[in-house]
Amino acid sequence: MEGAFLPYTFKVKTLGCPVNQYEGRALELAMEKAGFVPTGDIADIYIINSCVVTQAAAAEARRLASQAKKENPQSLVVLAGCYPQVYWKEIKEKLPQVDIIIGTTGRSRLPAVIARQLAETHREQRAIIVEHGPGEEFEEFPLTGNYGRTRPVIKIQEGCDEACTYCIVRKARGLPRSLAPEKVVAQVKHFLDKGCREIVLAGTHLGAYGKDLPGWNLARLIEELDALPHSFRLRLSYIEPMDISLEFLQTMARVRKVCPFLYLPLQSGSDRILQRMGRRYTSAEFARLVQKAMELIPGLSIWTDLIVGFPGETEDDHQQTMKLVEELALSHLHVFPYSPRPGTEAAGFPDQVAPDVKKRRVQELRALDEKLSLHFNQQLVGKQVQVLVEKVGENQGEGFSEHYVKVRFPAGNPELKSSLVPVQVLAAAPRGVEGCLIT
Repeated sequence: MEGAFLPYTFKVKTLGCPVNQYEGRALELAMEKAGFVPTGDIADIYIINSCVVTQAAAAEARRLASQAKKENPQSLVVLAGCYPQVYWKEIKEKLPQVDIIIGTTGRSRLPAVIARQLAETHREQRAIIVEHGPGEEFEEFPLTGNYGRTRPVIKIQEGCDEACTYCIVRKARGLPRSLAPEKVVAQVKHFLDKGCREIVLAGTHLGAYGKDLPGWNLARLIEELDALPHSFRLRLSYIEPMDISLEFLQTMARVRKVCPFLYLPLQSGSDRILQRMGRRYTSAEFARLVQKAMELIPGLSIWTDLIVGFPGETEDDHQQTMKLVEELALSHLHVFPYSPRPGTEAAGFPDQVAPDVKKRRVQELRALDEKLSLHFNQQLVGKQVQVLVEKVGENQGEGFSEHYVKVRFPAGNPELKSSLVPVQVLAAAPRGVEGCLIT
């Protein structure tokens, strides 16, 4: 990069969950505010905002870091986020092409760190890792510009105090902490003032919002946001089943702006496997929760996560999972093959499931997902849904309904983009529905 002219150009590549997506956009805006210029071309600075939930996510972060250095050997490469927070020593040893390694704290100061590194004549690899601990405060990283997408995500919570035997997130993100409610409201208003019609609330353990704020919880927060005078809707990112109370469901049923959509990770329908996973509920308790939610919130769409091939999972355990999700008529299954993460208890379990068995079980659950998604979507035929329009082109509009179902409809007016429009559903398929605008 010697001899390059200021300002330097940069790219941010984000992997993983909605919280990561929020942080990736915050990094972009912070870099721009510091005078760096975003580019879609070869860049001077590459920032990989990583995920560590699976082996595949970590491998993709490594691949992107290597690719960046090949694309521009003189570039400054930053590997940030959950992966380096947990495995920074491994990265330091195996990825010399990474110039800055930074975890999940201190990223709001990253532009200044990059500027200092660029000013050095002889740059050495730098690791900035702060271990999480008790009493840690929520690191504010406010979005001060446009989100860049139709549906902005706001990170309102971070951290987890569960003890799931397969999960490394607690080490990557620390203990639960929350963004102050008045700051959540201010961030929501910021996007509403920019014309956004749907806001997503996200956290690494969203249902734990308010655990560190006396008198606050997620139910109270959504009531506060529902009272805002703007015309918009709220969508909640995934919430752990153990965090869902009757009060929360009753609040969801009562407020007007929260979408009839819940993302509840089940992980397994076998009580034996749930216990081995360290999950604090049984399959029967999960079923009662889903049934109560559907009773209180008509038309509710429920998504779930399933980990397939967890150590010790038998064919009977797998069939119990298949049976439970089919009986509950969930609307979408997000299916993951189990991925051992070094440093977790489950990684040392002796009875790992063979890869070919995992692959077959994943295929069976994904086939069931097609069936369940089609069943849910067919129930929308003949009904009116509200669609947040994300694309308009070639006489077709596309967006998502309040149930998070993809909707396509004839449209040619580009001004419809980012608006909420009523659509009559005419036909259903496993991956979405077709309809027509109601005028």
